[in-house]
Amino acid sequence: MATTVPANPTSHTVGLLLTKISDADPDFRYMALNDLLATFNIAKPDILQHDFNTSNRTLDEVIKALSDQNGEVQNQAIKVLGPLVKKLPSPLYTTAIQKLIELQSQNSDVNSVPAMALKAVVEALPRPVPGLVPTKEAQEAYDSINKLLIPRFLGQTTAKQVPGLLQGGHVTSDSVDVLIEVVRCFGPVLTLVEIEALHDAVVNLLAQEKCTSVVKKRAVAAVSMLAHYLSDDLLAAFVKRTVTLLRKSSMPPATRRLYITILGSMARSIPHRFGRYLPEVVSFVLDALNEEELQTQLEAIQEGSETTSEWSDVREAALVALDAFLSSCPNQMRPYTNDAIEACLRYLKFDPNYAADEDEEMEEEEEEEDDDFDDDDEFEADGTFDDDDDASWKVRRCAAKALHTIISTRTSGDLLESGVLYQKVAPALIKRFDEREENVRLEVLSATSLLIRKTGEGVIPDFTIDSASGDSIGQAPQSRKRRRQSSAAGQAGMPVNLSGTGLTSPKAEKIPATGPRADLAALTPAIVKSATKLLKGKLIPTKQATINILDDLISVQKGGLAPYLDQITDLILDAIKLTGLSTSSAQVSFAGGSASATTNTLRIAALRLISSFARNHSSNDLQPYLPKIVAGVVSVVHDRVYKIAAEAVQTAEEVSKTITPPRARMTAQKFKGELQKLYSVMVDRTTDNDADAEVRQKAIHALGTLLSRTSGTEGAALLSDEDRKTALGHLKERLFNETTRLAAVRAIDTVAALSSSVDSFDAPWTQEVVVELAAQLRKANRSLRGSSVMALKHLVLSPATKNTLDDATVQRVVTALVTVITHYDAQLLGPGLLVLAHLAQEKPQIVITEELMTALCKLLMESTVTGTVLDSLLVLVHSIGQTGKGEVLMQRLLNEVALSGDPSVVGKVIGTLLVASGNKGTYTAELFVQEIQKQKGERASLALTILGEAGLRLGDKFPYSPSLFLEQFHSEYDKTSLSAAVALGRAGAGNVAAYVPVILQSMHQGGNTQYLLLQSIKEVLQQVAISSTDLGQLSTPIWDQILAASGSEDNKAVCAECIGRLVIIDPKTYMLKLVSLLNDQSPLLRAIAIQALRYTLPDENEVFDSMLKSHLVDMLKTMLEDSEMENRRHAMSTLNSAAHNKADIILGHLNKLMPYVMRETVIKPELIREVQMGPFKHIIDDGLELRKAAYETLYALMETAFSRISIIDLYDRIVAGLSDDNDIKALCNLMVSKLAYIDPDETIRRLDSIAEAFRKTLSTKLKDTAVKQELEKQAEANRAALRVTLLLGEKLKAFLSTGGAVGAAVPGGSAAVAGTNQVWHSYWEWVSKECKTQLQILRDEDSKGAGVI
Repeated sequence: MATTVPANPTSHTVGLLLTKISDADPDFRYMALNDLLATFNIAKPDILQHDFNTSNRTLDEVIKALSDQNGEVQNQAIKVLGPLVKKLPSPLYTTAIQKLIELQSQNSDVNSVPAMALKAVVEALPRPVPGLVPTKEAQEAYDSINKLLIPRFLGQTTAKQVPGLLQGGHVTSDSVDVLIEVVRCFGPVLTLVEIEALHDAVVNLLAQEKCTSVVKKRAVAAVSMLAHYLSDDLLAAFVKRTVTLLRKSSMPPATRRLYITILGSMARSIPHRFGRYLPEVVSFVLDALNEEELQTQLEAIQEGSETTSEWSDVREAALVALDAFLSSCPNQMRPYTNDAIEACLRYLKFDPNYAADEDEEMEEEEEEEDDDFDDDDEFEADGTFDDDDDASWKVRRCAAKALHTIISTRTSGDLLESGVLYQKVAPALIKRFDEREENVRLEVLSATSLLIRKTGEGVIPDFTIDSASGDSIGQAPQSRKRRRQSSAAGQAGMPVNLSGTGLTSPKAEKIPATGPRADLAALTPAIVKSATKLLKGKLIPTKQATINILDDLISVQKGGLAPYLDQITDLILDAIKLTGLSTSSAQVSFAGGSASATTNTLRIAALRLISSFARNHSSNDLQPYLPKIVAGVVSVVHDRVYKIAAEAVQTAEEVSKTITPPRARMTAQKFKGELQKLYSVMVDRTTDNDADAEVRQKAIHALGTLLSRTSGTEGAALLSDEDRKTALGHLKERLFNETTRLAAVRAIDTVAALSSSVDSFDAPWTQEVVVELAAQLRKANRSLRGSSVMALKHLVLSPATKNTLDDATVQRVVTALVTVITHYDAQLLGPGLLVLAHLAQEKPQIVITEELMTALCKLLMESTVTGTVLDSLLVLVHSIGQTGKGEVLMQRLLNEVALSGDPSVVGKVIGTLLVASGNKGTYTAELFVQEIQKQKGERASLALTILGEAGLRLGDKFPYSPSLFLEQFHSEYDKTSLSAAVALGRAGAGNVAAYVPVILQSMHQGGNTQYLLLQSIKEVLQQVAISSTDLGQLSTPIWDQILAASGSEDNKAVCAECIGRLVIIDPKTYMLKLVSLLNDQSPLLRAIAIQALRYTLPDENEVFDSMLKSHLVDMLKTMLEDSEMENRRHAMSTLNSAAHNKADIILGHLNKLMPYVMRETVIKPELIREVQMGPFKHIIDDGLELRKAAYETLYALMETAFSRISIIDLYDRIVAGLSDDNDIKALCNLMVSKLAYIDPDETIRRLDSIAEAFRKTLSTKLKDTAVKQELEKQAEANRAALRVTLLLGEKLKAFLSTGGAVGAAVPGGSAAVAGTNQVWHSYWEWVSKECKTQLQILRDEDSKGAGVI
């Protein structure tokens, strides 16, 4: 029977359907309700608003259908009720509720259907939004609830002999669910009297013996929901009542479990309010878990008694409550940490029906344990184990979950560093690896894995090129650190620096003497031994969790499993195979991860582990196992599951690195056969057009890696010339394919970067590839353009392609790169200019054209050229000058560009060209000297810059004295004077002996001249540091002159930078002097010293770093304790810089530094003052700038040293910052966004606090007199809050949904978590309604951003 609902239904459509609802045929009744549901879903909101007759009839018919004899019709009627109520006129809300109540009264024995219908109606009613005045419809909905439903709950109706829904011994869980829905939807507007009455009614249910356990569980959920709206007095009274009841020794176990569950549920529901009562109640939870009660129970078992389910249920509830306390009230639980850990460990091994002695050492009876475990696996796999026979596994699972929570919340800067987790928790977890119940075993493995990962979070990762799969070798991540040499010099020179690309065999890291990593290393043998037993089992989830633990061990220790490869290699290879894997329990999820374990995910995990083996262990360690590993990996490269095949190809690439030089120099020939197998499968997967795109792309990358590592003299014999040419041909073919082009470009880049032999590439292949790479520079794909220009650079500059490019190819490359210069694509300019510089030396007649010169002139006139682009431009200009064709370019630069561009940049370009041309011809240095003497203003500035650059490059051959520049110093500060100062410094850096003494002699003049000379000294020191020139005995007078000039406020910043550069140049001499400055009595000198230290931190210098390690932490402590607030602000900026640039030095000492940062993030009322400005009063916060600096430092430390910061303390300050100044709010919003990914568990716990802060921000109303700047700041704050709201809502949707995810996340189901994040849910509903348009705009922006490549 097809649905016949029109596109625009009206009330007439509804009326026609009503006649069919009473049809004798149940199928007709069902379809009529189905059509009615479809009608209401697509109809306009006002379809029934003006037709009371149809509305009443519809309501009557649908409610009548609730009593239908056919169950499907009843269910469909319940579905219709919600959409129907949304379309009803508001006066009929009361009618709908009244009729449902009457229906429920008539069916008091079986009232689940009316209760479900009531729940649907309550959910559909217009609800009030907290913070806003209720609408007319919402008010009428509440009035209906207030007049009819709440009295019905309490038995206060006028009808006689009708007990309340929450009264008597026949209360159903459905009735309690209706109450929960009422509180959820209308809780904010319920009066205190109503809340108290409902609360009392629910509490009374808990005391009734006739109520079923299901009803009481739902009552616990209702108590948690109501807790949000209880007054402080009522909450205190309820806690007091609970405490009184729990003190009774005669309390039945079921009642005890119930009230303990309530405590845990309330801790999750209202953590901040409940936290103050935690000291009063935590003892009752811990008492239920104490040693005495456990021993009593064990003795009873030994005497022949069986473990009762009630006894186990109480312990389970206590552990769930303890978990809630630990996660929701971590600060209040700190005093009880040891007791909580002891309780968890006590019940982690609670297995009264298992005969094994827990106190025996793990080494004893090893073979018997193996056999027993295998039997248990089979026993469980057969499904003959009955949970009803033994519920102790639930207790052990909850204990493992509680330990997982402790590890999650108390590792960072806390129990991990103190050694508690590795001394107490870790050994107990490892002993429980042989747990016979898989659910418990998975939780134990998850907790162990988390502890290992938390240990590794403190290790600064090596951001090597290999770590980013798919990137070409020239795409190294940009370092924040300042390099001592010119950027262009490194890019132009060959061979390319390839450290960190897997070329060298990994070495075992030195294990620290103490600390978490030392503790982990000590436990590694026990972990591997237990893991080996688990890998011999048949259960997929257990094997996958075990493999993940091994992978985590390797990642944290950068290897560390070499001594155990003989034990685990075969087991891992077996896991890769398709056969022999049990599928039982394959869909088990656990706290450590949300993904279910399947055969495919296990095989992928095993392949990743082999990749980790190869990546982090030396080739010598792996060689005995390479034949087996290669055979195992090759066998699955062609797997029909594309994800497995792709992972296998990536693993094959990692394995190939261990076989090829320079990692395997002496032994590579032994494994030539294995390498040939890997080569064959890589080529096969590269050329297979039927393979998935991801598989082909990874195969192309792997093939490029293999070719690159067999291109040198050491590896050439491993691959025949024919195979090499074949592979290069395949890469070229893939370069012309749209889906594989990017992967092919990156592979060619890798091959070109590492090839040095002159016969590596054929001329035709090189020419075709170079032309195609040049053509890709016009494509819209940004990644493709960037990879193509890097590949082009490496290919053109490689010695292997020398004399292979003909004139036509060079012409096409030049044309493409001139276009890049013309359009100023900053991503491509640096490498592109270096390519032109190289080609200009080989074929100047083709490269150095009018078009190129025009493009360069346009670049200088219209664009800002800095950094690596400027360095590359200078390399190109230098190449043009050396070819003897620089005079034409010089003429055009002087005539067309001159003052149209940035004088400092244009001057460097012309000065470089002048020196490269040999200072001969029409344009010589003397010409610019005359220009200085004749001209003023900008032309003189340009001439000075040109001569300064020439002096730097000519060195002692520069014929002019310092007076040439000193004469241009003026009494008043202007551009010419500053240009002269900088030029003097650059020329002085080229000839230190002649220039620096003159500069120092002139320093005594003071005033503007002194400031300009300081600029000269700064430039000298900067260039000296880059070129490593020796200052000799001049460094001491420079230091003295800088300190002497530091008294002037104008000189302070430049003096600090000069001191910092001196410390970098000669750390052995000046580091101690800098330390003494930090303790100087003068606040000014201390400020200069603080800023000087900040200038030094981005620098890379081994001698400086070795000195810095001994002093940095003490220096930071000294400056953070400074009495001057402005100095402390500079100190915060210095610590911020240290977090970014010297994290390895400060990481181990963060416990000494973090208290200073946390302290400065707190608002200090004594620094806030009110200032009268005319008729207005303004609030001035003198501590704001320092607080901003503290939050910036906190953000930097969160990025670089997250594991060493207490997440509890960190989130406390972030939540406080969300209500601070707008700039601080912006930082905190950014931190919350990152923590949603880094630590989603703690983010979920803080959602209510975040929601309150965001609601406050979004509800802020500025005064009518607010200026434009204030309006813009508030709009930006609102936008940031909404963006984070949207991110949290989407990211945490699975947990926050009202479905099964929540109940599954916490032991105890919905009763344990009901009411959790209620403030967030309320805020989400409010913001979704009030800011619907803004949220949609943000969603659209995110979707567009995700689609941009």
